Amino acid sequence: MPEGFFDNIYGSTILESTPESAFYSAAPFGDTGFSPMAQQYWAGQYGNIQNQYLGELGRAARNQKDGPSFVDFLEDYPFTQRYTAMSPALRPGGSFRRFAPSTRFMYS
Repeated sequence: MPEGFFDNIYGSTILESTPESAFYSAAPFGDTGFSPMAQQYWAGQYGNIQNQYLGELGRAARNQKDGPSFVDFLEDYPFTQRYTAMSPALRPGGSFRRFAPSTRFMYS
């Protein structure tokens, strides 16, 4: 057997057999420069992204094509674009108060 043979099999198998390991090793959780707040947001989005992936598989099945693997889906997923397109109030820890402080009534 060539050296590293089992390492490659184990690495690809673990990512394909447990989608959680593929998701939590994807772009937002690595050394890619995502802020802790962005990582917190994406940590709670596993179910939503899994559902988007299942929708992608369904569309591929309807067109009688092979769908992408979950790892390939995550590699093409626009994490940065989706996060920056959100309103600051919808991001973790965000609110409109940072941008529009509350007003006070002035009585004379």
